[in-house]
Amino acid sequence: MKQDFLNYIKQTFNFSDIEMKNFEESLSKPLKKSIRINTNKISIENFKKIAETKWWKLTPTILWKNTFYIDRFEDLDIALWNTLEHINWFFYIQELAASSSPYYMSWDEIDTNQYTILDMSASPGWKTTELSEYYPNSLVIANEIDKQRLKWLFVNLDRMWSLNVASTNFDWRNFKNYEELFDKVLLDAPCSWEWTAYKTDDSLKYRNIKNIKSIWKLQLSLLDSAVICTKVWWEIVYSTCTLNMLENEEVVNAIMERYKWCLEIIPLCKENFIRNWPHISHTWWFFVAKIKKIKSIENEKQWKTKDTIQNFEKLSSKDTKLIENFMENNFWYSTKHKKFYKYKDEIFMTNKNLEDLWRKLFFYKIWVKIWELKNGTFEPDFYLGTLESFSKNSILVNTENIDKLFKWEEINIEILKDWFYQIYINNSNISSPAWIIKVKNSKAKSLIATKAMRK
Repeated sequence: MKQDFLNYIKQTFNFSDIEMKNFEESLSKPLKKSIRINTNKISIENFKKIAETKWWKLTPTILWKNTFYIDRFEDLDIALWNTLEHINWFFYIQELAASSSPYYMSWDEIDTNQYTILDMSASPGWKTTELSEYYPNSLVIANEIDKQRLKWLFVNLDRMWSLNVASTNFDWRNFKNYEELFDKVLLDAPCSWEWTAYKTDDSLKYRNIKNIKSIWKLQLSLLDSAVICTKVWWEIVYSTCTLNMLENEEVVNAIMERYKWCLEIIPLCKENFIRNWPHISHTWWFFVAKIKKIKSIENEKQWKTKDTIQNFEKLSSKDTKLIENFMENNFWYSTKHKKFYKYKDEIFMTNKNLEDLWRKLFFYKIWVKIWELKNGTFEPDFYLGTLESFSKNSILVNTENIDKLFKWEEINIEILKDWFYQIYINNSNISSPAWIIKVKNSKAKSLIATKAMRK
């Protein structure tokens, strides 16, 4: 462990020799594995029933009701991420502290009001999917500056069925051009990644005050942008996965000083801020602060934004009606309260109306892809059948065949005519929809996306 880092921790936080020893020892200990149950797909009680049959021990955590520590005692040759329950999106493997910023935004309460929420630095999507569940009637904008990281964001939002999310690909600082557009903003800021010391001592090899000050400037500019684009009387949550005060308290204090008459701290504890320590909370180190905007900020420069021209098209009423009829006739499922958008030959479905932001924000993706236009006809996509059970053309497939389909192997289904079907799985007497298959000549072909295949 880099000695100047240890010296910084001891001096800054006034740790005793014993506490420093505990801190150092904690870095060599593996973290407890924690998961978040995806209540879009399965209830907490039903997941517990499945866990019992698999000899999985679930222990409640100190955070929201959906998160549990998990211990496994059987089938240890199968990685947790490769279990059928994980591939079928029943749960998400997520480090506990990393899920805490949405928790402190919502205080673990499902809020059914309609907000416009910005996740300013969204990839890989852990926090975005939490916001989607905490605020089911809100529109969540998941922004990611790095196009390479967008693919991980897309995978996680698709698999968690976050229908109320649309993504953007802006420089974070661009949001200061949108004064008071959002009700809530989550900024999980890019940082010096001190937490990676859990993995290797080399992670702190290049840690120095010059690099940290450079990151501090970026963090301050991002928080400044977050404050400007937040509406009056609404909130910003700022978080990092570092311990040093420069990237945490000093960023928050600097923004509070800059806008002293416009902001106030919302205390999360008696010290105002939440700080997770590995030797105390047995998690990553993590910092969270919450700020309320109480007055508009007078900008010397008046930002002007041009109307945005989208790559997405609003689906025509004719094509929308075609989808509605197909779903009602073939699956007895109503989509009349859903919104449809088109990108090239792909059809995307959301439960949110994007009209208010259509000319303001350039959308990189709208969730979830459900159709593809092929030769002038609609073909349902894999994800169409992953959330809700259809009343017609929905068939039970056993776990052995589900496993084959996950690997892109065909299975025999002789009783069905050639068509598209939703399949579902019965796991410990808990029925859950899986996805869409295509049957031809008594052979069922999986439409599963490559990124969701089982190895």
